[in-house]
Order: sequence, then C-alpha cells, then structure tokens
Amino acid sequence: MSRLYLRCVICGRQQADGLLSRAAWVHVVRADRSSASACPTCKETHSDVEQRLHSVDVSTTGYGGVYRTA
Repeated sequence: MSRLYLRCVICGRQQADGLLSRAAWVHVVRADRSSASACPTCKETHSDVEQRLHSVDVSTTGYGGVYRTA
C-alpha cells in the first residue's frame, strides 16, 4: 500500500497524510475544482495564504504548483 502525502503548493514541503497532520494544514478548493494545500509553516508565515492557494499555477511543477506574484 502506498503512503499518501500532503504537498504544500507554496514551498513544496511534503508530509504523510494523517488525521493530525491534515488538521494543521490549510486546504482550499479552487474555481476549477482542483484543490491546493499549504503547510503549517506557510500558514503562519503568510497572512494571505488562502489567496495564494487560489492563485497557484498547478501546471508548472511536479508537486502541485508554484505561487506566482502578478
């Protein structure tokens, strides 16, 4: 059985998905019905973390996306 991971689309951090770890992360469903997540560190560092998750370009990297400023 393969292990599932949470991946932060802002910094690229990866963590095993579990009940406690999932609760600490920020998750959003975007307009195109895809989802994006941010780790607890980025959640604390960036006051606009949800806006960043909605703005992420998920087509450019293997781990889910890169936050790009306009």
